[in-house]
Amino acid sequence: MPRLYGLKAISHVWSHYERTEEGDDGWWKVRCSHCHLVLCYNARETGTKSLMRHVERCLERNLVKPIRIE
Repeated sequence: MPRLYGLKAISHVWSHYERTEEGDDGWWKVRCSHCHLVLCYNARETGTKSLMRHVERCLERNLVKPIRIE
Protein backbone atom coordinates (compact mmCIF):
# COMPACT_ATOMS: atom_id res chain seq x y z
CA MET A 1 0.00 0.00 0.00
CA PRO A 2 1.44 3.42 -0.84
CA ARG A 3 2.48 5.76 1.94
CA LEU A 4 0.94 9.21 2.08
CA TYR A 5 3.24 11.88 3.52
CA GLY A 6 5.01 9.39 5.79
CA LEU A 7 1.80 7.89 7.15
CA LYS A 8 0.27 4.59 6.15
CA ALA A 9 -2.76 4.83 3.91
CA ILE A 10 -6.00 3.75 5.59
CA SER A 11 -7.29 0.37 4.48
CA HIS A 12 -10.64 0.16 2.69
CA VAL A 13 -11.58 -2.72 5.01
CA TRP A 14 -12.60 -0.24 7.72
CA SER A 15 -15.71 0.68 5.72
CA HIS A 16 -17.01 -2.80 6.65
CA TYR A 17 -16.31 -2.56 10.40
CA GLU A 18 -17.21 -0.47 13.41
CA ARG A 19 -14.80 -0.20 16.32
CA THR A 20 -16.65 -0.91 19.54
CA GLU A 21 -14.13 -0.75 22.40
CA GLU A 22 -10.43 -0.89 23.16
CA GLY A 23 -9.04 -3.14 25.85
CA ASP A 24 -6.20 -2.29 28.22
CA ASP A 25 -3.86 -4.54 26.24
CA GLY A 26 -4.27 -2.59 22.96
CA TRP A 27 -6.70 -5.02 21.33
CA TRP A 28 -9.81 -3.51 19.74
CA LYS A 29 -13.18 -5.21 19.42
CA VAL A 30 -14.63 -4.53 15.98
CA ARG A 31 -18.07 -5.46 14.66
CA CYS A 32 -18.67 -6.58 11.08
CA SER A 33 -21.38 -4.42 9.49
CA HIS A 34 -22.65 -7.38 7.42
CA CYS A 35 -23.02 -10.26 9.89
CA HIS A 36 -22.48 -8.32 13.18
CA LEU A 37 -19.77 -10.74 14.35
CA VAL A 38 -17.40 -9.21 16.91
CA LEU A 39 -13.71 -9.78 16.16
CA CYS A 40 -10.54 -8.78 18.04
CA TYR A 41 -7.98 -6.64 16.24
CA ASN A 42 -4.53 -5.30 17.10
CA ALA A 43 -2.78 -3.21 14.44
CA ARG A 44 0.71 -3.91 15.72
CA GLU A 45 0.27 -7.69 15.83
CA THR A 46 -2.28 -8.69 13.19
CA GLY A 47 -2.79 -5.96 10.61
CA THR A 48 -5.96 -5.91 8.52
CA LYS A 49 -5.48 -9.10 6.47
CA SER A 50 -7.65 -11.22 8.78
CA LEU A 51 -10.37 -8.57 8.67
CA MET A 52 -10.20 -8.55 4.85
CA ARG A 53 -10.51 -12.35 4.71
CA HIS A 54 -13.55 -12.25 7.00
CA VAL A 55 -15.28 -9.64 4.82
CA GLU A 56 -14.60 -11.67 1.67
CA ARG A 57 -16.09 -14.83 3.22
CA CYS A 58 -18.94 -12.91 4.81
CA LEU A 59 -19.96 -11.30 1.52
CA GLU A 60 -19.74 -14.65 -0.31
CA ARG A 61 -22.05 -16.25 2.27
CA ASN A 62 -24.52 -13.38 2.02
CA LEU A 63 -24.61 -13.58 -1.79
CA VAL A 64 -25.17 -17.34 -1.90
CA LYS A 65 -28.24 -17.52 0.30
CA PRO A 66 -30.69 -20.23 -0.74
CA ILE A 67 -33.93 -19.01 -2.26
CA ARG A 68 -37.09 -20.51 -0.81
CA ILE A 69 -39.82 -21.23 -3.30
CA GLU A 70 -43.19 -22.09 -1.82
